[in-house]
Amino acid sequence: MSATITKLLNSKHVSVREVAEKSHVSESTLRKAIARPIESWSIRILDAFAAGLDKRAGDLLNMLKPQSYNLEIDDDTQTIQGVFIPDKEMYFEIRGVVEASHLEGWNPTKEDIQAVLDGVVNPDPEEVKEIAAIWNSNNE
Repeated sequence: MSATITKLLNSKHVSVREVAEKSHVSESTLRKAIARPIESWSIRILDAFAAGLDKRAGDLLNMLKPQSYNLEIDDDTQTIQGVFIPDKEMYFEIRGVVEASHLEGWNPTKEDIQAVLDGVVNPDPEEVKEIAAIWNSNNE
């Protein structure tokens, strides 16, 4: 974890000494904490780094240890992130797009999947025209 907090401190041009002065926690205590995983930090240490970076402790914790993400796809119930897709062919098409996009770094929520489904079922006429124009210009 030291690399993450160190990178964050460096990006904000804040030294461990400055964090120690601002938080009234000794520099040696902070340096020892940097060498340990964040899970072992006390609230006092987290608060010290947060104060040094002018952040709330909870926000800093989220930056250092983001929540894990789970893409939930169930072929038996035809659901993605809990959104039911009634048409089997449409389900597999959307699933393929979602999985490919997920591999590229997209972490869709239930609302995102619902928006994708709504866009497939009721496409925006302007978007359809734009896509058709792109495809037609590529075929010329």
